Amino acid sequence: MKILWLCNMMPAMFAEALGIKGHNKEGWVAGAYEALKDAEGVEIAFAFPVPREDMVKSGILKGKKEEVRFFAFYEDMNHPEVYDAGLESSLGLICEEYRPDVIHVFGTEFPHAKALIRVEEWKKKAIIHMQGLMEECEKNYLAGLPESVISDNTFRDVIKGDGLKKQKEKYKKRAEMEAFTVQNAFYFCVRTDFDEKFVKERNRSAVCYSLNETLRPCFYEGRWRPEGCTPFSIFVSQGNIPLKGLHFLLKSLKKVAEAYPDVMLRVAGDDVVRGSSVKDRLKLPAYGKYLKELIDENGLSGHVIFTGPLSAEQMKKEYLDANVFVLPSAVENSPNSLGEAMLLGVPSVSCISGGIPSLAEDKKEARLVSFGDEDALADAILDIFDDSVYASLLGENAAARARLTHDRTANAKMLLWIYEDMVKKNA
Repeated sequence: MKILWLCNMMPAMFAEALGIKGHNKEGWVAGAYEALKDAEGVEIAFAFPVPREDMVKSGILKGKKEEVRFFAFYEDMNHPEVYDAGLESSLGLICEEYRPDVIHVFGTEFPHAKALIRVEEWKKKAIIHMQGLMEECEKNYLAGLPESVISDNTFRDVIKGDGLKKQKEKYKKRAEMEAFTVQNAFYFCVRTDFDEKFVKERNRSAVCYSLNETLRPCFYEGRWRPEGCTPFSIFVSQGNIPLKGLHFLLKSLKKVAEAYPDVMLRVAGDDVVRGSSVKDRLKLPAYGKYLKELIDENGLSGHVIFTGPLSAEQMKKEYLDANVFVLPSAVENSPNSLGEAMLLGVPSVSCISGGIPSLAEDKKEARLVSFGDEDALADAILDIFDDSVYASLLGENAAARARLTHDRTANAKMLLWIYEDMVKKNA
């Protein structure tokens, strides 16, 4: 059985072969591949976009890395909201070359997903792996920001033509592409009640297979301990866009800091509040400017650190060092960050939005609060800071739940069954 994985980004394992800097995003693809790569009778090849058109000749680029075949095609990843009909011929060429029995499409929000579904002779072999839901992300993108912030345009925003309103418009265009993909595909991998309902409301004939996520290998080893963490420290896995709710957390931290003046917040990713020099201030986006204002207003200067991009092992260290992991997003489907934290037994607080209730039970495996309720978020964090025994119990329950949700062997077996069932249905 030949499987083609159509990825949103180049998997790190191929970056070196193509002379491109690798990235640590979409770790679930690497995790699933590790669990499945040695399965008998299964051959997996990868297809993914590359950022430069000059890398691709005759429509596609072919190669091998450690005997794993890959195919690359050009896509303008800087403008994923713009559909390029030329992708249809590129993906058609790849499918004709590889002749897959199943095409596993990771995500709905990029032009290549829509393009594959538009290639009529191959669409019935495609299964769409639901990830973030662009329609819901677009609705919640501004995440309760004040109108003054939404309308603000810094020097950087004007030069790039990329203010907050423009960003939301781009999400809307991606949501329109997602709508086409969901309405016209036949098969779907769903992870939560949230995304299954989303699919079935838009495509009554959809065949939905429930498939939990397999995480990156390093997160299956190690366990959080209260004596091993940094007291009164918080870790957040992302905070560069409003949707991820960092502003909500910063507002809540004022109350936390009153009880614990030594509280520290570490945020994975680039520093979006940089402003120590004139050059830095010119590069500040409106959202970064607002975050900086919140930090200053709430007396948090020196208490917020942006770590820069992190590898899987570095992320793991941040989780284990933290007293609590917080996911303050306005909406999520099945976030791998929460799965990673739970698998390691890190006490976690999350907004109760989207698919989160499918992953954790409130007050048993995590603390779940409503987005925008600053006092509730602060109180949940304080409860964990106040009581290490409670924090440990929350973490132990989370790890037990996550071991079932993210069981590599069970998920690999399920994925193989899905592929086999699709092949039978298409025979």
